[in-house]
Amino acid sequence: REIHSERAKKFSKILNIPIYHISKVKDMHMWQLCHLAMVVPIADAYYEADCPEKAGKEWKTERKTAKRLKRNFCFLKKKFGRLSPCKMNISRFLPLPILTIVLSITFESRFGNKLMYQHAMKAPDEMRGLHRLFYLYTKNISCRKGRRFVQ
Repeated sequence: REIHSERAKKFSKILNIPIYHISKVKDMHMWQLCHLAMVVPIADAYYEADCPEKAGKEWKTERKTAKRLKRNFCFLKKKFGRLSPCKMNISRFLPLPILTIVLSITFESRFGNKLMYQHAMKAPDEMRGLHRLFYLYTKNISCRKGRRFVQ
């Protein structure tokens, strides 16, 4: 069920971005894991790029990011049986070259600049902490089942 409150519309205007589709999440833990599975590799791409502002133009960096996204989402799907939101499954099924192109375009977009690049650059300690905790969490899940998750 989509919710479009006046408050959400005002917030969207402040950010100068189109309104997001807001919906109720039944399993917030899974949603947060999927969010981390996505934002951690994206932030890593900026920190590993030769020129963070132009990370979308660095094919090697984008390919590595695409691989990490695929690996993270495949791992979560295998361990939990689902992803949230469901559209995260796209990263699992897109061929690596296509996902790499999509990432490159996204990194170079206004959206990428405003919601990915600027946040990663303003919060490197937070993002590195999330990186460490996300991969520690996945490692602990893997060890419980006798399989190892490699970053």
